[in-house]
Amino acid sequence: MKRKLLIALSILLGLGLTAFGWLWFGPCGLGGCAPVSQLEQFQAEGSQLFDRHGKPFGTLATVNRRVVPLDSLPEYLPQAVLAVEDRRFYDHGGVDWRRFMGALLRNVRAGGVEEGGSTITMQLARNLFPEKLDYRDRSIRRKVLEVRVARQIERALDKRKIMELYLNHIYLGEGAYGVDAAAQTYFGKPATRLTLAEAALIGGLPQSPSRINPRENRQAARTRRNLVLREMAKAGFITPEQAREATESPIRLARRTDSGTGRGSYFTERVRRELEERVGPEFYTSGLRVYTTLDPAAQRAAEEEIAKQADAIEAGGFGAYRHPTWPEAKGETEEGATTYLQGAAVVMEVRTGAVRALVSGRDYEDSKFDRVWQGMRQPGSAFKPFVYLTALERSVPPTRKIQDAPVRLVLSGGEVWSPRNYTGRYDGPITVREALTRSKNTVTVQLAQEMGMSSVIQTAREMGITTPIPNVPSTALGSAEVRPIELVRAYAALASGGWLPEPHVIERIEDRHGEVIYRAEPQRDRVIDPAAAFVLTTMLRDVVDRGTGTPVRAAGFRGPAAGKTGTTNGATDIWFVGYTPELVGAVWFGLDRPQTIVREASGGTIAAPVWGRIMSRIGGRGGDFAEPRGVVTETVDRATGYVVDPACPPQGETYTEYFVHVRPPRPVCYPGNQYPAMAFDTVFSDEELGAYSYEAYDPDTVGTGDLRSKGIDWPELEERRRQGEAQGRPLPGSVNTDPTTGARPPVGGTLPPQQQPQRPPPQQQPQRPPPQQPPPSQPTPEPEPAEPEPAEPEPPLLGEPVTPPPPDSTGARAGSRG
Repeated sequence: MKRKLLIALSILLGLGLTAFGWLWFGPCGLGGCAPVSQLEQFQAEGSQLFDRHGKPFGTLATVNRRVVPLDSLPEYLPQAVLAVEDRRFYDHGGVDWRRFMGALLRNVRAGGVEEGGSTITMQLARNLFPEKLDYRDRSIRRKVLEVRVARQIERALDKRKIMELYLNHIYLGEGAYGVDAAAQTYFGKPATRLTLAEAALIGGLPQSPSRINPRENRQAARTRRNLVLREMAKAGFITPEQAREATESPIRLARRTDSGTGRGSYFTERVRRELEERVGPEFYTSGLRVYTTLDPAAQRAAEEEIAKQADAIEAGGFGAYRHPTWPEAKGETEEGATTYLQGAAVVMEVRTGAVRALVSGRDYEDSKFDRVWQGMRQPGSAFKPFVYLTALERSVPPTRKIQDAPVRLVLSGGEVWSPRNYTGRYDGPITVREALTRSKNTVTVQLAQEMGMSSVIQTAREMGITTPIPNVPSTALGSAEVRPIELVRAYAALASGGWLPEPHVIERIEDRHGEVIYRAEPQRDRVIDPAAAFVLTTMLRDVVDRGTGTPVRAAGFRGPAAGKTGTTNGATDIWFVGYTPELVGAVWFGLDRPQTIVREASGGTIAAPVWGRIMSRIGGRGGDFAEPRGVVTETVDRATGYVVDPACPPQGETYTEYFVHVRPPRPVCYPGNQYPAMAFDTVFSDEELGAYSYEAYDPDTVGTGDLRSKGIDWPELEERRRQGEAQGRPLPGSVNTDPTTGARPPVGGTLPPQQQPQRPPPQQQPQRPPPQQPPPSQPTPEPEPAEPEPAEPEPPLLGEPVTPPPPDSTGARAGSRG
């Protein structure tokens, strides 16, 4: 019996020794080998971000970690960890057997894991290989595997490298991995500048980062810190006096920085996306140095001004606000869309496309959607510059007058679209410059129809708008959705003399050795005539100085500026897009699901002052918009719109007008300095605007031909012409000049019938007042019974059935506002 028992004990002892040998010396253990050969990648760090001044402002990594060399740390920081976590670290081979066996006996008695007994190497093992050593598994088996992996690490690395890895990868609470990230999180400083007391507090955190988090439980953190200091004194790392002095030190924590609302969160996300395009996902562990375009002052101004205005709107400062507010609805979404008011702003360098500031929403943590780059919203009147630029490039001068009056367009199905001015006011004959300054919808629609909507769309395409643009009349008033960044890019082309920049947020990328692996080269294409861009800029300057954008001046911005307000139907989207000679920027407010923000809101009242305050805080180098070759200037009488001539003194205030390449015609004065009576273009025009009355309406050919070229004979018009000649007054289609000599007959006279002139080019032809009734749609209409004279004449009809504009929610049914 004794012999059998002895044999059994011998077998058990042999098995134990075999297991020990296998555990200690074997190449692999249960579950296979941990990939210790890949430890070098754990020594890598995320990519560090720098602003345009070369100052760091963030790190892009899978976790909040910043690797620091062991030699750069104060000596008492690793000593604080050794004192309480593994005092015999430099004496064992990965396992402190004295501590381990004691913990093992206590755990066997308890029937589970009550005490860890883990060394620094074992803790590092489960941090580096969590897939093999799940921290949630508190079984003895996991502890044995932990020993196995620790032995692998000890064979692969020396003690100093193990300590460095541990200090840079151990989790220390608040999302911080490693002592440097913890130092920044809790004390707002790098680990190299920690005091003894601060190092002791961080050194005590590995035991339970959440329970003794100094932000959540300052007393527990103090108790643990003081224990660390006593243990350091016992181990001889510090003197008792140093321990006592540090124990008496108060805990002073840095102000918490919420990663969701921290400055530049949307900008940082845009950098991450651009990095993925340039270098791929390796930047998370490559330790790159990324130099960005971020201007901290501009970013701070944009974030603060957007937040201030959004809070004021929700508080009722601009009228009754009937939607959830940000504090009430934060965290609540409807199919991914927030329910509270959103705001966005972007500031970009005109010539390079470098983005200085980016705010794509009010709360990055609550909604990471990039409304500037990815959002699609209706621009309202902020789209109008594309219409006016098309006209300028087709030789329409800013002084040309167009009738500001209600107009109608017949849509398919017989529906009539009647765009109207926001204010409901119509001023009759008005210059193109004044129409843009005061954001006249009816004039814009007429001008777009004359140029052809396809031409306007082509202009927008050439200036970088890539979103769908329907070829319908309402597009002229901004019913087609655009991306804010593309609209800003297009305005930058106006500011830079026709050069279209490529927006970017990264200037250059360096590897960990300082070698430049990427550098942004400004990419620009000249897409529009610089003279036309400059003349349109002078018109948009009027918008800011005396038009719908004057709140920019009221907000305090005094530098040269041009821009355009935008407000969609129902005040669902509020815009101001503007530029200086140096910077271009946009401000937008709206709800993720378009709804009226507040009644009577407009781009001028809400967005323009925010733009003005942002630009005032940013400042600039000064200077003005450079006038390119091809721009012609003349002194113009504001009252008449005619060029001032020595023989014709002005009748009122004068100003300097700008023209594209060609000087406007000189006026002819009559006795008493009176200008001859001139009629204005209307739908009865048989040549210049004949296609308005052409039955088969084609938006691509509007304004490109006359009635006769379409095979239409209009006897009634000829009869009216003859009657007008008999009465000695001009009628539609007639101008009292000699087509061969340019001479005019005496006042009241007419030219002989054989010398009746052809109409001059559009830019030279003044326009005629509209008739009271639209022309017949057939060449020889049947007579109809006379009807009573209406109390108010119907607006002129611009064409026949066309594709209808989008539904009323597009913002163009009643016309865009501002």
